[in-house]
Amino acid sequence: MAQGILQAYREEIEGGLSRALEGDAPLRSLLRYHIGLEDEHGTPTRPAGKFLRPSLVLFVAEQLAGSLETALPSAVGLELIHGFSLIHDDIQDRDRVRRGRPAVWTICGIEQAINAGDLMHALAISTALGSSPSAADCLIRATQEMIEGQCRDLEFERRDITAEDYVAMIDRKTGALLRCAFELGGIASGVNGRVRSTLAGLGGSVGRAFQIQDDLLGIWGEDDVLGKATGSDIRRRKKTLPIVLLFERAVGEDEAALKRLYGGEEAAEGGIADDDVAWVVGRLDALDVRAACDTLVRGYLNEAIDRLRRLPFSDDGRSRMEELIGFLARRER
Repeated sequence: MAQGILQAYREEIEGGLSRALEGDAPLRSLLRYHIGLEDEHGTPTRPAGKFLRPSLVLFVAEQLAGSLETALPSAVGLELIHGFSLIHDDIQDRDRVRRGRPAVWTICGIEQAINAGDLMHALAISTALGSSPSAADCLIRATQEMIEGQCRDLEFERRDITAEDYVAMIDRKTGALLRCAFELGGIASGVNGRVRSTLAGLGGSVGRAFQIQDDLLGIWGEDDVLGKATGSDIRRRKKTLPIVLLFERAVGEDEAALKRLYGGEEAAEGGIADDDVAWVVGRLDALDVRAACDTLVRGYLNEAIDRLRRLPFSDDGRSRMEELIGFLARRER
């Protein structure tokens, strides 16, 4: 039941993606592979992704008496932007696996993967224009924010940051596209400024809860949940929220050891060794960082529910969205 929204529009979304990515050019096949419409040999497959963002667009449009036909191009465009960002993220992070399959860059090389991501970005905007210029403009602005957030995320690996810095970054990197999903549903429905502002606020709260929970899964999650090895963010010295909070709480020898691992000359090349990863996880547990992150997730979840209740959704629609928000923010570790 909690995933009902994610199943309700899959057929429409998959059809829209197939139409947007059709063609015989080699890059088109790579994009269909990345989305999950084909395997690496070009054989048609069913995508394994949740299609969270386009499903939100269509659900909001439906709840606000908008046309699904009008909303679909912007929903598909948003999913293509998300896909473009993942192609480039995998290159930047050197992640070799995406949703249990080889990442695009490991199949065609970094150069062609960059081209594939660039093409997906262009196709996303042209597809979104099929809804309206306003929808395309909303998507362009959200994409700019997302890229700025990714830039900050990479920059944070090289300097000290606070929890406030981190939240400001995920408001862009993760929150921008989720806010956009809710806004695009509103745009397709022609809602007024107050409702659209509430939709954006809802997306922002969901984005924070979603990303922090993702950070927790990256440390304490199971491999079959992530589709990649747990602890990879620690090995790459990525400063997700648990690590940021650990730096704020560590003192004495712990603080010195963290600085050696995450900064300094010996951290210039290579990843963190397995023994050191285990030590970091141990200090996270000892200093109650996990509990602190769980508290933040609950707080953002409550914000989201409060904003949801101010929207003119049906009782059933509000209940379904509340269940989905809870599912996203409480994915099991």
